[in-house]
Amino acid sequence: MAVKPPVNPDQGTFDNAKLYVWIKALEGKVNNLLREVEVLKNDVVRKQNQLRKDSKIMSDDLLEFRHQQQQIGQKMDLIIQELKKTAGLEEVQTIKKYLEFWNPLNFVTQQDLDRVLDAKLNSRNVSSAAAEASSSSTSRSLSAAAASALGRLSTAKNTKNK
Repeated sequence: MAVKPPVNPDQGTFDNAKLYVWIKALEGKVNNLLREVEVLKNDVVRKQNQLRKDSKIMSDDLLEFRHQQQQIGQKMDLIIQELKKTAGLEEVQTIKKYLEFWNPLNFVTQQDLDRVLDAKLNSRNVSSAAAEASSSSTSRSLSAAAASALGRLSTAKNTKNK
């Protein structure tokens, strides 16, 4: 025959006070867990909103950087186009050689040329008048032709100056 183990009378029965304490403890633990879940949920929502704001700011910054990069690219293209229009090193050296050859510091101005021509014409007029008095009629006709040529020259010069 099989022997039955002894039965403890407290083992199978629950009294209402023990059940009440046990349920109240479980209710407190559930409430604590619900509060923790609510706090975690609020933290996640707050962090998600902050991440959205940061993402929007980064997107705006990236858009601004792209715009600036595009402007810089356009400016660089403009500078490159302008540099292509400028003279190269060989051209500058060629111009330098011509300037050294011509030596523009020794050029004569229009006023200097006019003064020299006036002085020459005046000296020729004085010498031609003296020569006229001593020369024959042939030389007088030549002097008259020279004087008329000088008169035309001075008239042309006066019209240039005006």
